[in-house]
Amino acid sequence: MASGNIQSILEGLVSVASKNLQDIDLQKTYQIIRELGQGGYGYVLMVKEKKTGQEIAMKLLHRKKTTRFSFLKEVSTSFFLSSHPNIICISGVGFKTGDYFGYTQELAPQGDLFEMIPPNEGLPEDITKRCAVQIASALDFMESKELVHLDIKPENILVFQKDCHLIKITDFGFSQVKGLTTIKSSGTTSFMAPEMTQVSDHSPLVIDSPLDVWSFGVLLYNLLTGDTPWQSADPTDEEFCNFVEWQKNSGRMDPPSPWRRLSPGVLRMFSGLLAIDCKRRSKSTEVLVFQDECWKEDFSEIEGAHLMDNDSAEESGPADVHNSNVSTTSVLGVESWHLTSGSCRHGEEHPDHGTDITQSPLMFIDDEVSVYLGAEVEIG
Repeated sequence: MASGNIQSILEGLVSVASKNLQDIDLQKTYQIIRELGQGGYGYVLMVKEKKTGQEIAMKLLHRKKTTRFSFLKEVSTSFFLSSHPNIICISGVGFKTGDYFGYTQELAPQGDLFEMIPPNEGLPEDITKRCAVQIASALDFMESKELVHLDIKPENILVFQKDCHLIKITDFGFSQVKGLTTIKSSGTTSFMAPEMTQVSDHSPLVIDSPLDVWSFGVLLYNLLTGDTPWQSADPTDEEFCNFVEWQKNSGRMDPPSPWRRLSPGVLRMFSGLLAIDCKRRSKSTEVLVFQDECWKEDFSEIEGAHLMDNDSAEESGPADVHNSNVSTTSVLGVESWHLTSGSCRHGEEHPDHGTDITQSPLMFIDDEVSVYLGAEVEIG
């Protein structure tokens, strides 16, 4: 699907949403139960529809801080992508009050990923892999629709089932059509790709899917470790510079200390997702190739290795993935998918987007198929 066609479709959806934008009285229509999150844009509330008794989430955006067009574009983009089971679906109709623009979406009973991550520890390997497969599927779907999210982070991944058996991407306020040019940074600094951190009037950037892939890579590191690898992917950040140096000397030097918490196998995956050169960055679906790898090292072995003298540590090098005490987890039944369809490595053929990918075996969850076409929530 060409970018021009997507732009036309979104413009049509915006036009329809604009005509259907109605003034409502919040107090008469909804019972406000509690606040789920807030930010500079406004609020996300848990509400109950008085007519139906259904509990849903509501996003309210300050009209003084949000243009009518940007609000309608967010609503239209989310609606356009809502057929995918791992992308939130809103009601499709926005509204306005005296102070706010707003829309409703399904309620995520487990909150968002950010709330689940233990600091400095991270999530278990099997849960991280489960998240990786679902987010990769959603990003691959977005790429097939020529759209880029531009703010992938744990706060924008909502959790609908315990242990992340169902998660969904939300918040399309920054989303753009591929091929458009920007002179303004978008997203959250620690998750931004290096090319996005350098955007300016003198250095515009063409929006493309590798921007989301980079954020996805940082998110996976965050899920595995409970930390972010750096504050900003720019030359002023020491941790990022250490990562860049390691990537330039791959195979000739050990990874920076924070990355030694991860297995050698998964480090190869991160080298693709976080390739400094955006043209060499892998597809989001590259994570499928690494599902049978161990992703986390045995921390007790790592701590013991840190007690060795430097010479001994250099000789021993990273632990062999096959000797790790962490068992390899087979998640979401995806092994049969990527073994039979071929790996989705960068530059190779990908699943046919002419078919409905929401029905792909990729979405088998613990031997049960879960296909959700409802609406979704944004928290925070």
